[in-house]
Amino acid sequence: MSKKSRRAQRRKRQRRSRRLKQAPIDLMNRALGEFLTACGELEFKMILFADYISEPGIEAIFDALSGPFGPKIKAFKEWCEFSGVSDERRPLLDNVYKKLDVLLPKRNFLVHGETWDGQFSGKNKQPYRVGIIKKDLEYMDKFDRGEHGDNVFSIDQVCAVTRDCRDIIADIDVLRNARQVDEEANAA
Repeated sequence: MSKKSRRAQRRKRQRRSRRLKQAPIDLMNRALGEFLTACGELEFKMILFADYISEPGIEAIFDALSGPFGPKIKAFKEWCEFSGVSDERRPLLDNVYKKLDVLLPKRNFLVHGETWDGQFSGKNKQPYRVGIIKKDLEYMDKFDRGEHGDNVFSIDQVCAVTRDCRDIIADIDVLRNARQVDEEANAA
């Protein structure tokens, strides 16, 4: 093996070990970045699906599905109800609705939150994402006292919410692909 290739392999190992030794705050930032990416993809898939099953065109749908996430979910449901989904696909769409409703508060806490280092009983000190609770100015004091509420997320919990987003995206993709199959069957 040449000297250059040994040096290249050594650099590659060093880079890999540096990547594995990331600081906990870097891991939290990475998890939050992946979460925001998944949320953006979910919102885009909601627009595409509503456009796919509706007549008005993407401009009208995009306008209705713009803005805060809560009203966006409500508008998505209205577009889907207005445009209709087959009875056999209805349970999957209802499941998507339920998952979106469960995701909304978690998403809001993660997006409208702050990252803090903390330690809870039995766990090492690590970064947590602490979501702002409206009309409760003591939410940070509760965190400092070690109270782990629904608004506090560890790195693993952020990753779990990201997986929830990806599950909803997969369900929307299944609905869209199933609709394509149904349309092709009806055309034949």
